[in-house]
Amino acid sequence: MAGSIAAAGVLSGPADVALAGGRGRGHGMADPKGHGSIPGLEDVDLESPQPFTSAQLEATYASDRTVDYIPLLSGFLGLQSEHPDTLDENLARTLTINQGASDAVQAAAIIDEYGDMSYTMANGLGEKLGAIYQSAVDAGRLPKTTALIHKDGGRAQSESTSPSKEFFDYDRPYVVAPDDYVPRDKKGGDAYSSTSGSYPSGHPNQAFWQGTLLATLLPELAPQILARTSESGHYRIVMAMHYPLDVIGGRMMGQAAIAKRWADKEFRTLLLEARAELYAVLQSDCGRDLEQFIAKDTAWIETADAKKIYRDRMTYEFARVDPAGIPMDVPRVAAELLWTSHPSLTEAQRLQVLELTSIDSGYPLDLSPHSSSSWQRIDLCAAMSARVRVDRDGTVHLR
Repeated sequence: MAGSIAAAGVLSGPADVALAGGRGRGHGMADPKGHGSIPGLEDVDLESPQPFTSAQLEATYASDRTVDYIPLLSGFLGLQSEHPDTLDENLARTLTINQGASDAVQAAAIIDEYGDMSYTMANGLGEKLGAIYQSAVDAGRLPKTTALIHKDGGRAQSESTSPSKEFFDYDRPYVVAPDDYVPRDKKGGDAYSSTSGSYPSGHPNQAFWQGTLLATLLPELAPQILARTSESGHYRIVMAMHYPLDVIGGRMMGQAAIAKRWADKEFRTLLLEARAELYAVLQSDCGRDLEQFIAKDTAWIETADAKKIYRDRMTYEFARVDPAGIPMDVPRVAAELLWTSHPSLTEAQRLQVLELTSIDSGYPLDLSPHSSSSWQRIDLCAAMSARVRVDRDGTVHLR
């Protein structure tokens, strides 16, 4: 399995390789007891799970504030002014991925293009658990989870990418190379009708706020969920709708948006209620201890392979444009993304985990050379699945 992924590299994905079955456990909690520490688990009405109240959904939260993401995404300006070769490579990689996509990958890309990715990405939970999750959504048994994560009106959703697209004003691949890309839309589809800019990509922004939210609600499967989220981003390149750098920018924005939600103490109560609901309902519907069920399910992708493909797609094999070895400055709010995967750690310790698992500096869109915190370098897949040891003085080490 590992050899298949390595050979395929970042230019293809799980839809292109034969995935081995087996243990799908992605549990990366510092406290291996896992579900024993989930607040509110016993309060979930398994016969008729209750939705949020109107007051909860209609309240104004601090995290509802609109954020200007242009500074976070501003590494693109340096590429435009100083590294045109990287942008040429950006197009070349897009066309290679687009032209080489298999029929199976094209079909999967079309599903995510038109579907609600919080639903279509369910296969990332595993063969059986993904079906159980979708059935629970269909039956209305996950009202709180759905209210937060749904494509249309999800209460936790990220801001629109439109202001950033207008600012960077970069043409899409199918506009730049109309004679070179392979159209990969469904019959009668309108995927190529968009006239908005390319950077950052809106679909990966959506996929990554939804996928990151789902991973924080179900950290037991965080590596698989996040790898599947990266697959949704990759599909935008398959369709030549976007470039790899657009997808990386969408990841950065979507994850920053969900970190903002977890950092909001009042909104966090909604997230924790949804976490309890999701775990309790899935455990009830699978008929046994959830973590035991996950361990026996056929995984969408094995944990080691999930972590590799996710990390590969953090850079898409671009060459560095700035020096390696610059110390990582983790955005403070990013620590909130480890709230459920490492509940026993302090904020400072969670920041250490993110620092220890981050990638090196210097790749396109990294702001480290400008003495800024870097979302580009955060490997959330590695961080959420990290096993850690904490010294008496609070220093964190990876196991």
